[in-house]
Amino acid sequence: MLYVLVNNDYQLHALRRHGIAELGAGSGVTLIAVPHALSLPNDMADFEAVHRFDTPQGRVGLLRMLWRYCVLGHDVAQVLNPSPSDTLLFFTEVEWLNQIIVQYFHNHGAHVVMLEDGGFATYIPMSVPDSERLTLRERCIQFAFRLVPGLGRSRLFKVNGQVFPRLPNSAIDVIALYKDVRLHRDISTCCVLRPARKRCEIRRGSVVFLNERMYDHYQTDEAYIAGLCRLMRMLTDGYETVYFKFHPREPQGWVVRIGELLAREFPSVSVIDRAGTIEEMILDYRPEALASYFSAGLLSIEYEGIEPLYLYHLLDDLVEQPVFVIATRILQIWGYRFADDDGVRAGYHSGITNDDSVTSIDLRQLLMLSSSAGDGGARSAPFPLHRSRGFASVAGAHEHLQDERRPRRLS
Repeated sequence: MLYVLVNNDYQLHALRRHGIAELGAGSGVTLIAVPHALSLPNDMADFEAVHRFDTPQGRVGLLRMLWRYCVLGHDVAQVLNPSPSDTLLFFTEVEWLNQIIVQYFHNHGAHVVMLEDGGFATYIPMSVPDSERLTLRERCIQFAFRLVPGLGRSRLFKVNGQVFPRLPNSAIDVIALYKDVRLHRDISTCCVLRPARKRCEIRRGSVVFLNERMYDHYQTDEAYIAGLCRLMRMLTDGYETVYFKFHPREPQGWVVRIGELLAREFPSVSVIDRAGTIEEMILDYRPEALASYFSAGLLSIEYEGIEPLYLYHLLDDLVEQPVFVIATRILQIWGYRFADDDGVRAGYHSGITNDDSVTSIDLRQLLMLSSSAGDGGARSAPFPLHRSRGFASVAGAHEHLQDERRPRRLS
């Protein structure tokens, strides 16, 4: 049996693109939902069963959250009964309940496969060899979560001042990536084929901008507003039609503040007001380019002809931050061409390479081999596989952050 663990609509959409029935290879697929931004449809015929566990993350205080995770761990053990013949496919380890479920499956001998969650969300935190030093408060939080059954070997990994919950390497058998990137994890990795891109008739001269909550960590409120104005000015100067999409978890206060800014300074910009994934939304607009600071949606866009347009490098307070230096190095390896100040306009072509078919296998094949390999798992499987700790080409940037040039000087 294949179990799939999802947290948001993007992950569920990614599974459907691969073909859920095909991934199950005739043995059935069970969905485990831990909703963050997840809208479960009424039609769940693709799944043999659906189990939902609601995360307390971000909703209650620390002590109550810890208690809830303990209760949820007990609920997981009561509902799920994995065996060595089962496989768990999941997308992210930064949700603590995901970690509890993953380690529960691992402890019962099931094979555990992690599929990248839209690119940079996987690449950047795992591209750094060592965690930044945790503060006393962060060490106390880490200690507290380790008291929860199932999280005894979990830890916090700090990058660019942000902390990411991290599983022990031994709990994951293989990380499946759409791009052949070596990660700083002592875990086997395999490059899998991204589902075929769909053709779409794009509308020349149009761009959709995906906002991100840069004010949460990367920028001060004032710097974010100034940077947003700069980027929107470039987009409105360079494209005939500009659409603006708020982040799905944008606080209402920021929705109002940004909305007033757009109405006052950029009245020609149209705000997209609809729910759903980027993949569902994009067909209504079919833009020539999909722009953002460094949204995962830019890497995962599935339609031919829509160009990914990264803009973080055009803001001085972002480009030199370690996390963006790593993003720059990765994109350069893939042949991405950063737009300069005058290059943010209709007709832009990124040059990013998308064809990794020579070194990739189908995700279904990986899961079948994982399932049939038993305890040996993917480590002995006959497909392109490597250990992750040797990330020389990309993560070496961590040792030379101060020497990096800004991408606009390299383009």
